[in-house]
Formats: sequence, C-alpha cells, structure tokens
Amino acid sequence: MKKLQFYKAVLPPVWQVQSYLHQHWFKVLAIGFLAYFCLVKDISFQLDMKSQAAAPIFFSEASTMGNMAVNTSLKNAETTDATRNKKWKDRKANRFSNLGFILNPTYAKRHQVDDATVDFHVNNCKNYVKRFAKTAIVEQEKYGIPASITLAQGLLESDAGDSRLAVESLNHFGIKCRSKCKGCTCRNYTDDSAYDMFRVFASAWESYREHSILLTGDRYKHLLNLEVADYKNWAHGLKKAGYATDKRYAEKLIKIIEYLKLNEYDRIGKNKLG
Repeated sequence: MKKLQFYKAVLPPVWQVQSYLHQHWFKVLAIGFLAYFCLVKDISFQLDMKSQAAAPIFFSEASTMGNMAVNTSLKNAETTDATRNKKWKDRKANRFSNLGFILNPTYAKRHQVDDATVDFHVNNCKNYVKRFAKTAIVEQEKYGIPASITLAQGLLESDAGDSRLAVESLNHFGIKCRSKCKGCTCRNYTDDSAYDMFRVFASAWESYREHSILLTGDRYKHLLNLEVADYKNWAHGLKKAGYATDKRYAEKLIKIIEYLKLNEYDRIGKNKLG
C-alpha cells in the first residue's frame, strides 16, 4: 500500500502523460533518437578500443589471412590460366579435324599451320587404317564391298574414330536406327533432324558388320555389280543412292582413298595382311 501511494504521489496521472506526448511528440522523438545515437556510439567506441587494445595480433592475423586468401585466389587464377594456355598449346592440333588436311591439302600452307599439327592428324588417320584394315578386308571377302570404300567411309563418318558418335556409341558409319529396329539401342545426336536416331553398338566391329549388311540391302545392292577395285564408281554410287547429304561426299571418299592409298587393300587378302 505504501509503495502504491508513493507511485501515485510521484508519478503524474496517465492523462497528463498522454497530453504531454500529444503536444510535444516531435521533441520527445528527437530526444529519444539523440540518446539512442549517443548510447550506440559510446558502446561501439568502447568495444573498438577494447578490441584494439586486447587483441591487435588477432586483427593483424586476420588481415594477413585475408591477403593470403586474395593472393592464393589470384595465384590459382593465374595457374588456371597458365594451365589452360598450356593445354591449349599442347592440344593445338585438336582445333582441326583429322581428315581436314587430307581433304584440303593446301589449307596448312595457306594458313601457316605447323607441320607437327598436320602430321598429328594425318597419323591419326593412318593409325585408324592400321587398326581396321583387316576388318575391312574380312568384310570385303564376305560381302564384296571394297575394303577401300569401307575404310574411307569409316574415316570420314567417324573423323578417324574421334567423333562423338564413334566414341560414345562405337558407330563409325553414321548408321541410323531402322524404322523397325528390334533388339537394338539408338541415340539422338540431332544430325539432320532432332528426330534422327543413331545406332549404338557394343563394339566397333559390330558397326563394321552393320555397315556391310546395310550396303548389301535393297538400296545399295546394285553397287555389288561393280568391280571391287572400282572405288571411284562405288563412291559416286553411294552418293547417288543417298548415303549422305553432302554434295561432295563421293569426291571426299576418293580423296581419302588416294591420299592414304587405301585401294591397295582391295587387292590384299586377310592372310597376306597379317
């Protein structure tokens, strides 16, 4: 009771407080803001002074660590750029297709491409031929398709085995899925159309065998009437029958055959090749 009487005697009535605030609200707000500003500034100043006095080494280490982080980041960026440049130099040859210098023999000289780059790609083609020559000869003996044509098409369609279709699907001849493909796997590579589906093979050999079966089908079987050594008419016949949409398809096959002397395999038996 005594405390309540004390508060009533000391504190002004509520209506008086409300009246004062209503009349002097701006002044009260300004005083409150000033008091808050001074209080926060004082606390901040005290904390800052204490931090600096108590732990100068901590801030020095933090600053050093920050600089180290920045330096490390810059160093990593420089290393990354250097690595990229090094890889780009090392893989300079990969800017060109494997068949490019064979199909366009004067390109290297006109564009000042170094001999090492040219040799790199031509050797890729030669290694591809060594890898599949015997298979092509076997297919020739079994199906009557010139080994030179098989190898030239394999080289051109797969970029000497480096195309995405050849690497991922072991499809060396751009063979598409049949309309009624039973028991086979196909994949879309958006070649001529987003709906084109290409065969996926379990091995490169399966791709070569499917190529032979394709060329002995109704669309191309008339070419079997040609001599095995007549690679030029075989090339033009494939183009005319619609194997590829490239207008220079036959010309490209002939260039590949003659540059790499693939027609020699048309006269070599599988036993002689070794």
